[in-house]
Amino acid sequence: MEQETTQETTWLRALAAGSLVAGAALLLSGRRKAALTVSGLGAAVILAEDPEAMKELWHCVPDYLQDGHELIGRLEGVLDGITEQGSRVRQLVRRA
Repeated sequence: MEQETTQETTWLRALAAGSLVAGAALLLSGRRKAALTVSGLGAAVILAEDPEAMKELWHCVPDYLQDGHELIGRLEGVLDGITEQGSRVRQLVRRA
């Protein structure tokens, strides 16, 4: 019986974590409404099963947001570099 409860908890946490990751991916792809919906589902699953885990998650959200913001900033820099290099390549090709 205890193993069944542990297995159920594992699946619920996996569902919640997966929905939060999917929400982040949707947010990065620009689908904000879908991201909020999917992330809200994950949060609801956590809250329904383990209120203490939800409290811990809530306290970690600012750190997650900061990390996400930094990641997006770095990706933006990489994309800017790629765009700049692409422009240089196009100029070289036009001259040739």
